[in-house]
Amino acid sequence: MTENNPGSKTGSKPKTMINRITMQGFKSFNRRVSVPLLMGFNIFCGPNGVGKSNVVDAICFVLGRTSAKSMRAGRLHEMIFHGGDGKAAAKQAVVTLYLDNSSGAFKFDDDEVSVTRKVNKKGVSVYKLNGRTTTRQKVLEFLSSARIYPDGHNIVMQGDITQIIEMNPIERRGMIDEISGIAEYNDKKAKANRDLEKVDQRLREAEIVISERYERFRRLEQERNAAIKYQNLQKQLALLRASLAHKKVETLENKIRKTDEDIERKQMQSERVDSTIEKLEADIDEREENMRDIADKLIEMSKRVGEEKKVSELRSRMLIVKSQIDSNMREIERLTALTDKLEALESRKIELTGRMPRAVKAILKLKLRGVHGVVRDLISVPEKYSVAIEITAGRHLNDIVVESDDIASYCIDYLKREKIGRATFLPLNKIRSGLFKNTNLLHRPGVVGVASKLIKYNTKFMRAIEFVFGRTLVVENLDAARAIGIGSARMVTLDGDLVERSGAMIGGHFIRTHLKTITTSAAEEIERYGKHRKKLEEEIETLRAGLEGMEKELGKYAKSESIGEAVNLEKLRISSEREMDELRTKRKRTYERKVRLQTDLNKLNIEKAKAEAELQNAKIEISQYGELEYIDDTVPGLQKFIRKAADELQSIGLVNMKAIEEYELFRSHFDEYKKKYEKILEEKKAVIDMMEEIEGKRMEVFYNCLKIVSQHFSNTFTKMTNGTASLQLEDQSNLESGLLIQANPGGKRMLNIDSMSGGEKTITALAFIFAIQKYKPAPFYILDEVDAALDKENSQKMAELIKALSTNEQFVMITHNDQTIKYGDRVYGMTMERGESKILGVELPKS
Repeated sequence: MTENNPGSKTGSKPKTMINRITMQGFKSFNRRVSVPLLMGFNIFCGPNGVGKSNVVDAICFVLGRTSAKSMRAGRLHEMIFHGGDGKAAAKQAVVTLYLDNSSGAFKFDDDEVSVTRKVNKKGVSVYKLNGRTTTRQKVLEFLSSARIYPDGHNIVMQGDITQIIEMNPIERRGMIDEISGIAEYNDKKAKANRDLEKVDQRLREAEIVISERYERFRRLEQERNAAIKYQNLQKQLALLRASLAHKKVETLENKIRKTDEDIERKQMQSERVDSTIEKLEADIDEREENMRDIADKLIEMSKRVGEEKKVSELRSRMLIVKSQIDSNMREIERLTALTDKLEALESRKIELTGRMPRAVKAILKLKLRGVHGVVRDLISVPEKYSVAIEITAGRHLNDIVVESDDIASYCIDYLKREKIGRATFLPLNKIRSGLFKNTNLLHRPGVVGVASKLIKYNTKFMRAIEFVFGRTLVVENLDAARAIGIGSARMVTLDGDLVERSGAMIGGHFIRTHLKTITTSAAEEIERYGKHRKKLEEEIETLRAGLEGMEKELGKYAKSESIGEAVNLEKLRISSEREMDELRTKRKRTYERKVRLQTDLNKLNIEKAKAEAELQNAKIEISQYGELEYIDDTVPGLQKFIRKAADELQSIGLVNMKAIEEYELFRSHFDEYKKKYEKILEEKKAVIDMMEEIEGKRMEVFYNCLKIVSQHFSNTFTKMTNGTASLQLEDQSNLESGLLIQANPGGKRMLNIDSMSGGEKTITALAFIFAIQKYKPAPFYILDEVDAALDKENSQKMAELIKALSTNEQFVMITHNDQTIKYGDRVYGMTMERGESKILGVELPKS
C-alpha cells in the first residue's frame, strides 16, 4: 500500500515480506510445521475449530506480543501444545518467522532473516535473531526498522472490526491519534503541563518572598534616599560655605590690592608734601638769618645817634615782643601737630575697639541683665602678649559672654526676629572650659605658658575665658614650636604665628586690629593742649596790639638821616617778617595737609589690616574644606543659598545613615530574588511557548493525518460500495472532540456508522481499517475472519478490494467464506486430526 500513499512517512523504503513461518508445540501445532507464504493474497480456510486463527496467533507471538489474551490465552504457557488423544504435551512452544531481506530492508547481509520466540511451561520467553539469543527489545528494534510492530494496524484480529464498530467517537479519534504519532506530542504536552505546574508553584513561592521583602526594601529605600539627600545637602552646604569663603577671599584680595594702590598714592603725595615742608623750612631759616642781620644793624645804628636811644629802646622792645610772638606761634604749631596726632590716634583707637559685628553691637546696646560683654572687653592683656593673645582668640574676641543658655536663646531669637545677623554666645552655665592637659609641655624650652594664664580677668568669667584661651600654648617663636612638635598641641608665637593641632601653620606679617595699645588718656592731653594753645593765642593778640603802638612811635624818628636809614631797615625787617608770616602760614597749611594725608594713610592701613584679618579667617575657613570646584556667584547670592540649604537640612530631621549600607546590601539580595523571579517568569513563558508550539505541531500533524486517512477512507469505501464516505471531528475546531465516521453505502443518504445496519457497519469499519493501513503501510497484512459478518455481496466487494491491493502487497487472511476464498492467490486448507492442526496449501490458477 505504499505506492499511492501520500501520507506514508517512509516513502519508498526497501520492503520485506514473510517467506515462511514454522511452528512447533504452539497451540494446536504439536509437531514442527513450516508454512511458506508468498507475495499476494494468501488464504487460510477450513471449518471452525481446526486452528486457523492459531496461525495468526503464532505470527503475533513471534513478533513479540506480551498480552496472552490478545492471542486467546490466559497466560503465555497456555499457548504450549497441551496434548490429548494419547499425545503428550509439548515442553515448549517455538515459532520462527522468516522474513525476506533481498531488498536490504534489514541491516543484514543474508537474503533471509529469522526471528524465533520460545516459551516454556514457566512462561519464560526466549528470543532469537538469526539463531542468536537476544532480548525482546532488540527484536522489536530490529522489526521496527522494517515498519513491523507486534500491535500494528496491519494485524486485524477476530473482534477488531466489532470493536471499531462499538467504539464511541472519542475512542475512534484515539486511533487517529495513534497512527498520526501525536501521542509523542501528547506526552510532551503532558510533561510541559507538569513542568508548568512546577514553575507556577515556584512562581507563587517567589511572589510570596518578593512581596515579603518588598515592604522592607521600600522602607529602606526611603530611609536611604533621606540619608543620601542629607549627605548631599551637607556636601552642598560645605561647597556653598567654601564658595562663600572663596568669594570673600577674592573680594578681600581685590579690596586689599585697591587699598595698597590708594596707600601708595597717598604715600607719594605725602613725600611731595615732605619735600615742600623741607623747602619752606629752608626758606624760613634763610629769612630768619636775614632778619638777625637787620636787627644787628639797627642796634649798631642806635649807638651812633642819641636820638636813636629811644628808637633803640623801642626797637629792642619790638624785637622782644616779636620774638615772643614767634615763640608763641611755634609753640602753637607744635601743640596743633601734637593735638592732630593724638586725635588721629584716638580716632584709630575708636575705630579699632569699635570694630565688631552689627549683631554683637545690637545685643550690647540692649544692656540686658546677664549679658556681660564681649571677650575682648572682659580681659586685660600685657603689651608683650597682645599679639599672641589676639591670634589665639581669633573670631572669638567678639563672642558674647552671657550668664545662661536662656539668655543666649533669647538673644538669638531677637536677632532672628529683627533680622540683624548672627552672633556667638558663651553661656557660663553650659560652656565647657578647655583645659590644657599635656602639662609636660609647659616645662619645655621656649614655652611662655598657656594663653589663659597670661591674661587678667574676673574669675566669674573663667569658664568662657578658658574655653577661648585654655587649649593654646604660647611659645617664643616657630623654632620653639617645631622643637616641641608640630601637631602635639595648638601653639602661637609671640609675634603671631599659629600652629594648629592638625599640623596647619599660619603666619606672616601681622597688623594688630583687635586689642587696645594706648595706655594714657589721650582725651585729657588733647584738652590740656587746647587750653594752652588758646592762652598762647590770646597772649599773641595782646603782644601784637602793643607792637602796633611801638611801630607808630618809631615812625616819629624817621626824619633824621640815620633815623631814616634805621626806619628803612625797620621797614625791611617788617616786610621780611610779613614774608616770614606768609611762609609760616604756608608751612602750617602744608603741615595740616601732611596730617590729613597721614590720617588718610592711617585709615587705609586700618582698612587693609581689617581686610587682611578677614582674609586670613576666610583662608583658614577654606582650608577646612579641601580642594573643591567653587560655585561662582555673588556673596549675597551664596548667603541666600546657604540659608536655604541649612533650612532644608534642618527640615529633614533624624536620619538613619546606616540605611545607605543596609539598602545596598538588601538590594543585592532583593535583586537576586527579583532575578530568580524573572528567571522563573521566563521559564514559565518558555514552557507556555513550548506548549503552544507542541500544540501547533500536534494539530498540524493530527489534521494532516485525518485529511489523508479521510481521503483513503473515501477512496476505499467508493471502491467497495460505489458510495461516498468521510471522516470528520464532531467539533472541527476542537482536537479533543470525537471522530465521526460517515458513509452512504449503496447510494443511500449519508449516515453515521452508528446508524447503519450490521453489514454496512462492517464494510464501513473495514474501509476505515484499510484507510489506516494505507496511511501507515506495513510489509504484510494479517486479517483474521474480518468477513465473518458480511453477506455474500459485501464479502465479494471486500475480496475484490483485497485482491486489487495484493498485487504488490502480502495479505494473509483467515476465512471460511467461499466468496472470499475464490479470490485468493493461494489457499491453505486446514483440518484437525487427533487434536493437531494439519495444513495443505493449494495455489489457485490465475484468472
